[in-house]
Amino acid sequence: YNIACIQEPYLNPVKLANASNLGCFWDVLYPTNHHNSPDHTQTIILVNKRLSKNKWHTIKINSSNIMAIEILGDFGKVHIYNVYNLCDHDNVIHFMERHMNTKHNV
Repeated sequence: YNIACIQEPYLNPVKLANASNLGCFWDVLYPTNHHNSPDHTQTIILVNKRLSKNKWHTIKINSSNIMAIEILGDFGKVHIYNVYNLCDHDNVIHFMERHMNTKHNV
C-alpha cells in the first residue's frame, strides 16, 4: 500500500505514533495542530516512503479530527482526506463543508 489513513491512533508517551517501527517504511503525518494539542489527535496518515516527496504534500487543516494530503502526478492532483467524525455531533461535517468551499479547493 502507498497510503494508510489511521483513526484513533495509539500515541506513545511522547505523543507520537510508534515511529520506530513505522519509520522504516512510512512517513508518519500528523494533524497541523498536533504539537499544540497532541492529546486530541484522532487521525494520522501514513505515506509509503517509496512515493517521492516531490509528488505529495500535506494540506494544512486546523483540526485534530481531519487531515489531508495532495498527491500530484500525470493525472493532475488528488486530495485525500482522513476524517474522524465523533458520533455525538456533526461539527466535523460542517467544518469540512466550509473547508471544501474555500477558493483553494474549488
